Amino acid sequence: MGIAERRQREKDARIKHIQNCAAAVFYKKGYGETTMDEIAKTAELSKAAIYLYFKSKEDLYYSIIEPALSRLARRLIRIASDRREPAEATVRKIISATNELYEKDYDAYHLLSRYSAAEYVKLLPKAKLEHLKELMRSNLRQMEAAVRKGIAQGIFEAVDARLISVILWNCFMGVIQYQENRMEPGKTDYRKKTIDATVELILKGLRKL
Repeated sequence: MGIAERRQREKDARIKHIQNCAAAVFYKKGYGETTMDEIAKTAELSKAAIYLYFKSKEDLYYSIIEPALSRLARRLIRIASDRREPAEATVRKIISATNELYEKDYDAYHLLSRYSAAEYVKLLPKAKLEHLKELMRSNLRQMEAAVRKGIAQGIFEAVDARLISVILWNCFMGVIQYQENRMEPGKTDYRKKTIDATVELILKGLRKL
């Protein structure tokens, strides 16, 4: 390994460490109540060291959630773009991809789960806030498109596709939050199993008799 490569790895590791520590503080206290001093203390670094990598608290927060949300949005667009796939399979894939965000981008998911429109409109620049909101709207649109596809394929009843997409997203978020708050260390994790069962119940209710 060359000197330049080693230095880049060290830089990447330092950035990831700062992001992990910041995410923990953001999740515990909320964006508005978190300070860069607290993040620096948690990371065991000087505030000046953090400013070497991030211009502001907003920049640090954005660096945690935007890349993960963008990756998910692109993936859901690809999933929903398959017009020939049975709609039920598309819905399952969308939920599965979102669950992977929770499992692989744990910090980003938890910050997104605490999203508050009333708070963020005051604290984040308009352009960045609108970008995050558009990514979230895009994800909702992909689920809505999957439900509409099911109606067009004659698989689902003629329902309000947007309403069903909102229900599916809220069920997913609710299962994650409810079981996570009550799960004891070392106990069996039923979240994925519960999410799958919830989706199947909703799909059963959507199917034409």
